[in-house]
Amino acid sequence: MSSNETQNKTKWILKFTLSFLSIVGGIDSVLHIILPLFPYKLNQYIIPIGMSSLITGIIFSIGLSFYWHYKEKNNLIDSQKYYIWLTTILRYWLAFYISTFGFEKLFDVNFAYSYHIEDALVNTLTGQELTWKYYGHSYYLTVIIGLFQIIGSILLLFRRTTLLGVLTLLPVQINILLINLFYGIGPLTTFTSIIMVIGLSYLSLERKEEIIDFFRRYKSTLPTVGNTTLRKSIRFLCILIPFLFVFYYSYDVRKSQKYFGKWKVESMTRNGRVILENEWQKDTLAWKTLYIEERGKMYFCPNPHIYLDSTSLLMKYQYDDDKNQNFKVISFEKNRNKPDTIPVQISKFKDKSMQWKMILYKDTIQMELKKVNL
Repeated sequence: MSSNETQNKTKWILKFTLSFLSIVGGIDSVLHIILPLFPYKLNQYIIPIGMSSLITGIIFSIGLSFYWHYKEKNNLIDSQKYYIWLTTILRYWLAFYISTFGFEKLFDVNFAYSYHIEDALVNTLTGQELTWKYYGHSYYLTVIIGLFQIIGSILLLFRRTTLLGVLTLLPVQINILLINLFYGIGPLTTFTSIIMVIGLSYLSLERKEEIIDFFRRYKSTLPTVGNTTLRKSIRFLCILIPFLFVFYYSYDVRKSQKYFGKWKVESMTRNGRVILENEWQKDTLAWKTLYIEERGKMYFCPNPHIYLDSTSLLMKYQYDDDKNQNFKVISFEKNRNKPDTIPVQISKFKDKSMQWKMILYKDTIQMELKKVNL
């Protein structure tokens, strides 16, 4: 809303929203800096102090919004002063808080290298650890995100550049919010990202009329091509063709979906000889695990505990027929230019078990496979 609009009376919910974002967000940003500086012996008080401060802020923002609304309704105050002060507080705490995260990225505090995560198996990592590992893989990406946060925060500190700051920060913070929500980063971190996104959205909605007018005025002035019917047809096809392509490809890939997964080799014989339990330690063709992936990829792994690319064998496969339940395994191991195509006979297939028989490099191989629940 513009300055003129703030002179008009507003609904209580808008007053509460601004009060809540300004006061609770401001308290949260201060706690983020102060609480980590507590001595170790006072760590037990961090959560009680943090929660009590936020609850106090929520109660105060509710009381302030009611007081503000009552005074405005009875023409006892200059409502615009409340609005200006709270909006300023909102801009400043957003700049303060978001720039903190930005500098943490620049100084390698946020997404810093983690030694235990580096040596952990992927399927044992939590959503937070996966996020830390992914973004921490490239320091340059982390720096770019941090710079966006710092530059956007600086722009928020000035009234003339507030909207530019919001437009710089909102996409970054929405992305962070979605990661926090769907990767289970933590309730307090998620709460913080929520009020940041809402706060930035509030500041953008203040200027919604100017934003809408901007897009109306600065639409493309290039001349149109072709007639209206042709343009509509091409627009429709630009969406329809990718949809049909992906739909068909997905259907073709997932015809073999019932085989997708991790399969444990219960027993294996080669040329009639039973492969011993620990033979995989010396023979990389004594497979203990078979991974069947989508997009026609299959990995034969000798190590029963962990997948190692250096000792595993990658093959492509083609699924022939749902009824015959046969694979054609394509091996590039000997000659990449002339790969071998190896028929695989599948028998006694159930949801979680099956038997394989194939001839690989003149060796007759039989395997009993059992699907592993992940």
